[in-house]
Amino acid sequence: MRVFAFLADPDNHLLLDTSGMVRGSADHATVTGVGAVFVMDMHNAIRGDHQVENHIVVFEPDRALGWAPAEPGHEPAGHTYVWRLRPDGEGRTVVSQTYDWSGFSHLDMLSHLPVLDREQLRRSLDLLARAVET
Repeated sequence: MRVFAFLADPDNHLLLDTSGMVRGSADHATVTGVGAVFVMDMHNAIRGDHQVENHIVVFEPDRALGWAPAEPGHEPAGHTYVWRLRPDGEGRTVVSQTYDWSGFSHLDMLSHLPVLDREQLRRSLDLLARAVET
């Protein structure tokens, strides 16, 4: 499925960013399964230029893909981004995105959450739709 392949390639994630923080893929690794890690170059006002390791926590080919961000060399902080895909007829896919920060464990950073609000998630879905249009 074209949508899943697009999401599984972190080089494409800059095209979906509505936070203004994603600078690009640092390792250009394609996601291959649960337990895989891909690294993104990021920037924000709090940390400046930095990298984030994204640990794959959901991998269901053509159905779902999700990751949990972490500081390099550390366990994920407890928030996840999950994309769910459902075929909907010839050449159509219904896509949902969930940003769950209910398990976030870095209490000193809690005031900076959520990283993305509902409108940013909606815009990200719109960007995905435009990016994979034929």
